[in-house]
Amino acid sequence: MDSIDDILQRVFQLSEFRPHQREIIQDIVAGNDVVCVMPTGAGKSLCFQLPALMLQGLTVVVSPLISLMADQVRQLRRLNVPVLFMNSSQSHQEQREVFSELKRGFEGLLYVAPERFPAPSFQRILPELKPRLFVVDEAHCLSFWGHDFRPEYMRLAEVREQLGSPVTMALTATATPNVRDDIVRMLKLRSPRLHVTGFDRPNLTYACRRLDMEFEKDDALLHGLSKQPGSGIVYCSTRKLVEQLAALFEERFPGRTVRAYHAGMDTEQRKKSQEDFMANPGAVVVATNAFGMGINKADIRFVVHYNIPASLEAYYQEAGRAGRDGRPAQCILYCSPRDRFTQEFFIDKIGENNPALSDAQVETLQAHARRKLDQVFNYAYRSRCRRRAILDYFGDSTAVTRCVCDVCRGDVRTVPHDVSASSRSRKRPKPKPSAPDAGPLDPAAGLRYERLKTVRLELARANKQVAFWVAHDSVLRELARSAPQTLDALARIRGIGEYKLEKFGEAFLKAINGSQLP
Repeated sequence: MDSIDDILQRVFQLSEFRPHQREIIQDIVAGNDVVCVMPTGAGKSLCFQLPALMLQGLTVVVSPLISLMADQVRQLRRLNVPVLFMNSSQSHQEQREVFSELKRGFEGLLYVAPERFPAPSFQRILPELKPRLFVVDEAHCLSFWGHDFRPEYMRLAEVREQLGSPVTMALTATATPNVRDDIVRMLKLRSPRLHVTGFDRPNLTYACRRLDMEFEKDDALLHGLSKQPGSGIVYCSTRKLVEQLAALFEERFPGRTVRAYHAGMDTEQRKKSQEDFMANPGAVVVATNAFGMGINKADIRFVVHYNIPASLEAYYQEAGRAGRDGRPAQCILYCSPRDRFTQEFFIDKIGENNPALSDAQVETLQAHARRKLDQVFNYAYRSRCRRRAILDYFGDSTAVTRCVCDVCRGDVRTVPHDVSASSRSRKRPKPKPSAPDAGPLDPAAGLRYERLKTVRLELARANKQVAFWVAHDSVLRELARSAPQTLDALARIRGIGEYKLEKFGEAFLKAINGSQLP
């Protein structure tokens, strides 16, 4: 049998391993279950593709994203590695051909989307497959506490048993210690070897820009793009924003490749946007979080988050698509009060289109999502080394040296700097003031507002948070103006979701009525 190094050079055409790859591969070949937490772009795929060839026989790879699956299958076929895949993009005839190959004793890698396993046709063939290796990619999807929990992943322990409990490898780029524990428990792994290769990306410069109004982000972004000729990604929270910003950039930078990407576009449009971004130097893609999995463009010089993402795991993964070539790259997070409203809207929608989740599970996921959102805002609004904050979140004690994040270099900014007059004259209009900010408060409302501010400060201190984490000024002004007297009335105020209602509702009502805090 060929050695690890022989296969690395002959099949994968690589001269040497990246850090930690050899040890991980050796554990798999020796028959150990493995949990691998490795940053985006560090070479996770090779850690199961190479042992799949060494072990021979069949390797089943669970991959949740069709685009990522297709990208890896194309790469393996170029290397003449035997590979099949099965997902919803295939016709019935194509799926029948895959089944025929499997029944004939196919030896190679089989990529499968997790929702394929419950299908009766797949259930019939599962006991016959007997793979040598079972791989779960994006394994954080197993955990309620992960940033991308997927109910279809909950069946994978049962699938693993139906396959004869083969050697199993679980991989992810983003898993906290709690998530890692969940992966081991839910897959029923046997004394797995844990490889956590570190989360530090010293070549990435992290920064946050705190902006009160959404329109200010356009000024900052246009200025930044005019100074940065390299390729980059601009992440937005909604499809509408993606389309608006892509149109704005195309108008302002006519000589630059600018493309939009979101799940509402048809498959061919998304494919064309991705191909154009990959092929053109200095290209910019404006996208929702639907973009990025499997993107291996080494020279991405910046990733900008136009809106706060849902979790630090999501931010780390998306920002980590910058600087894969090891050269310096910028990761900039814009944040404004409105970002919280947008994310809370998404949180309230959790479970709406997933009948597999019970009411209790939906409530658990929503509560956890709110805690994760609070952690992102803490990251954005606290003046603490960005790299240190990320490493602590993932339980990584690596020492941070020579950091050049905005905090460490003393460059924390709340407004865009050096914005040219031309960037202010864009076509997107400045938003009108919202109803909570319309006009001065009358004397009685003014007193209520001051009491609410005092209570907010006490609540923030008690929870070791910044004041606006409890409620924004605009929310307090509306509370002061409308003076709700019951929790039901309080719940109708924009910015008071279920979480805040339960946690702060009684304190707000007492402040409105002039009562003291208990």
